[in-house]
Amino acid sequence: MEELRSITISNERLDDCRDVVEPDLQDLIRTTIASGFSAEEVLIAISELVAEDFAAVVKTPCVR
Repeated sequence: MEELRSITISNERLDDCRDVVEPDLQDLIRTTIASGFSAEEVLIAISELVAEDFAAVVKTPCVR
């Protein structure tokens, strides 16, 4: 079993990143809802995709 690594990110850097990501994320959510999916479906799909990408970055197993 692999040992999980610690990830340290400054609050300022994280806030800056969120400011860049949030407008695109909100556009994605609105566009996908307009395509006929519910808000819940969109958020679950985004959460699963983010979890998969996060697992790949930190090299941890991904649960499906």
